[in-house]
Amino acid sequence: MKKIGLLSLALVLALGTLGVAYAHWTDSIFIEGKVCTGSVDLEIVDTSNTWVWKMVDHGIWSEHSWDFELSEDVTPPDNGVPALPPGGVMLVAWADADIDPNDPDGDTVLVNIGNAFPCCNLTADMLVHYVGSVPAIVTAELGDVTGDGCCLLANYVEVHFYESDEAGTMGEEIVDCPVQMHYCDYVLAVMSLHIPQDNLPGGLTQKDFMNQCCNFTATITATQWNNCSIIPL
Repeated sequence: MKKIGLLSLALVLALGTLGVAYAHWTDSIFIEGKVCTGSVDLEIVDTSNTWVWKMVDHGIWSEHSWDFELSEDVTPPDNGVPALPPGGVMLVAWADADIDPNDPDGDTVLVNIGNAFPCCNLTADMLVHYVGSVPAIVTAELGDVTGDGCCLLANYVEVHFYESDEAGTMGEEIVDCPVQMHYCDYVLAVMSLHIPQDNLPGGLTQKDFMNQCCNFTATITATQWNNCSIIPL
């Protein structure tokens, strides 16, 4: 009986094994895929300058232009400062913006605002072109400030965005910041310094603004517009 039981168990195990092997049919679906990521990319197309001149009759003449494209009677020399217009007027103040030649990506703009005085609005424009494939939100922020006058002057340096085109035409101000940009959009980022003449805060006087110097940086940043934290699962 013991031998018969062992033989029966062996037959059951053999049939079980045969059943598993016999039922193991397969089929496969093959997938060939491709994954590509997008990009977030800003480029500075052009920059502008503001030149303020003292006229012979004590008046003020202000010239604002893209990359030294000044009027025909003003020719910039090699040192980057415009020559005097006819009549011997004096260059008084300026705001000069240039793309940093030492930045291989062309993403750095050097802004120099010099000899500023009250009620003179000195502006330096940056024409921003969006060439990223993914829509982005663009913001501007004043960065590092150094120098004795920074705690005072930095309060009067602002950056505003305006609608624009490839020619740098100033359109309506974009007040609903941050600015959303899509591929091939243009915006005009205008950095300005305006020291007020009256109604100075905190007991300040105009004397407090004299002979001050401030070095600063500003960053225009594009960030993917979509917030992953709000995507429903």
